[in-house]
Amino acid sequence: MESDNPYRPSDESFPTGAASGIRHSTLTQIRIVSILLIVHGAMLLMMGVFLVGVAIALPIIAMSEIAEEAQDPDGPTPEQMKMILLGVYGGMGTAGLIPGVVQIVAGIANLRLKRRTLGIVALAFGLISMGTCYCTPTAIALCVYGLVIYLNQSAVQIFALGAQGKTFAEIEQMAR
Repeated sequence: MESDNPYRPSDESFPTGAASGIRHSTLTQIRIVSILLIVHGAMLLMMGVFLVGVAIALPIIAMSEIAEEAQDPDGPTPEQMKMILLGVYGGMGTAGLIPGVVQIVAGIANLRLKRRTLGIVALAFGLISMGTCYCTPTAIALCVYGLVIYLNQSAVQIFALGAQGKTFAEIEQMAR
């Protein structure tokens, strides 16, 4: 049955593997997204560790400064300020640590063409990094790009073959 969609590419537009329906370009893009997940996850992890360090050190430093100054009667007490700093920077650090770990694990698994669902979850988890005020633009770009690739029917078939134990090289041979 012919589609009425004039924007649908013809079957000749995309060379596919012998009756497998997988595209070599999709296989290459999966590898790129996997590497980007690992790199982005590592950057998030480093920022998360830094922010947790700030959450621990800043209240201590700030308390020594506040103790020397006269306290504003309408402002927060030193203990309240300590908890605010700990909460804000601790929350920001957590927003980097959790997605960072998930993205690294998913990227490594996806390089082996395994655990596609974890890859999709990791792409979405990357958006949590908005809490760090650091990786938001790259997280959004990676999420959109990764979802376009991972939700592609060819990618679904590639990950299914990977789950069956096929290696990247074997699937690459099938796609040619």
